[in-house]
Amino acid sequence: MKKKIIYLLFSLLILNNCGFSPIYSNTNKADFAIEVVEIEGDGVVNNLINSEINRISDTNSLNRYKIKITTNYNKIILSKDTKGIVSDYQIVVSATFAIQKDGESEVISFNEKKNVKNINNTFEQKNYEKIIKRNFAISIVRKLNLELLN
Repeated sequence: MKKKIIYLLFSLLILNNCGFSPIYSNTNKADFAIEVVEIEGDGVVNNLINSEINRISDTNSLNRYKIKITTNYNKIILSKDTKGIVSDYQIVVSATFAIQKDGESEVISFNEKKNVKNINNTFEQKNYEKIIKRNFAISIVRKLNLELLN
């Protein structure tokens, strides 16, 4: 028991003094404001992306970006069983951001894919798809944030 406590204290001291910091620790401190001008595409994905953008955006910043978001959500059938019931499919979310800042414009696109096995319970299937959409939206906004920071 004493060894575990000593090992834990030693690990904490080493990690605190070696300059360790999480990868995304500075991305939450964005020094820019994002104004979403127009949104097109899948409504659920758009709402999730918009809420994530609002979460990371600093409304008091002088660096302002105007963004037009276009999203696309596809559910592609990969395989069916002998009865013709879908057994595997792929969920694909693509997002295109048309960014304007100081008269300059840039277009950035991100794609997220995941292969999914079909679940017999449709309620669980819908909830799982909602979770995947939310995770894709978070991932896309993180990638956008990293692009804007560079």
